[in-house]
Amino acid sequence: MNDRFNMDGHKLHWHLDRVNAWQQGERVAPLHIDMGITTGCNMACTYCYGVIQNRSGYGTGNKGIRHMPKDAILRTFSGAKEAGVRSIAIIGEGENTLNPHFHDALEHGREIGLDLGLATNGVRVDPSRADLLLTALTWLRFNISAATPEAFKRIHCTDHYDRVLENVRALVKAKAENGYPCTLGLQMVVTKDNFDQIVPLAKLGRELGVDYFVIKPCSDTPEGDLDSPHEEYARQSAIYEEAKTWSTETYEVVPKLAKLMDHGWKDYPVCFGTQFIIAISGNGNAFPCGHWFDIRTDEFLMGNVIDTPFAEIVASERYWQVQKHVQSVDVNHDCETNCRQHYVNQFLSNLSNPPGHLNFV
Repeated sequence: MNDRFNMDGHKLHWHLDRVNAWQQGERVAPLHIDMGITTGCNMACTYCYGVIQNRSGYGTGNKGIRHMPKDAILRTFSGAKEAGVRSIAIIGEGENTLNPHFHDALEHGREIGLDLGLATNGVRVDPSRADLLLTALTWLRFNISAATPEAFKRIHCTDHYDRVLENVRALVKAKAENGYPCTLGLQMVVTKDNFDQIVPLAKLGRELGVDYFVIKPCSDTPEGDLDSPHEEYARQSAIYEEAKTWSTETYEVVPKLAKLMDHGWKDYPVCFGTQFIIAISGNGNAFPCGHWFDIRTDEFLMGNVIDTPFAEIVASERYWQVQKHVQSVDVNHDCETNCRQHYVNQFLSNLSNPPGHLNFV
């Protein structure tokens, strides 16, 4: 394990019951869902996959945004838990705190004992709801990729730097005063324009008092629409090591080195990871992963949780036809780089292709 949360890796080793069932050819429910509850965002970050997929509602207030209805969110949370899903990250393609039912969703998740996480840009986080946020969520991560107001505006295309930091400080304070168990962190997406922000952000995270700061490469399209500097990532090991020097016993700086150093290349031929991690868009559409939200949707759409209960979608022939179809995709030429399922895919690929002399452990 590389870090205490194993962020530069995966956790399937602790879910071997589901992995073993999958190996036996059983139709297993996913372990995890990355779920959005809105389609829009109040930022337009330069590294955003949603922006280059031409989704509406980015950086435009309420224009073009569709919020998932409250009943659909609560029904999906309950149905997912009953079907065997063990966690949901409210992490979709938009800024999910914009949904007016966001706090209702957290309250429901807490009531049914569903393991929830939240990734947010932090602008709409409400410190007055700290008790709910820090008890309903297992972790809360602020996505921030710049350490100064000027760089923040350049990368995130807004002026909300001070507001975001105020909200981080407020939640850190509430956690310390009340002993809340929720893990608080920062995440940086590295682009060609913010390498100089890596070390300052590592220092800032320590000053803010969060639990961790994670550094990850930008996930890009096969065509390189986001101009991710894969070769440059691999040349910056000294910066990552310098950033790690800001770690303490209670604060950890975690560069996702396995992804930063892989040049955007996948070392496995088939995607099996969507059997364990799927994605739901803010409009309710369920896909094997977020890459297909607006690409070849007729091939990869598995159902819509607003129209159909989650358990019915997972049990449907359509769901399993799409899961089979994913395995025919060329992962290095049709998929995004450094995808959500990357670490899981490496593990499952090795598991599916055992070496010779297997009993000689």
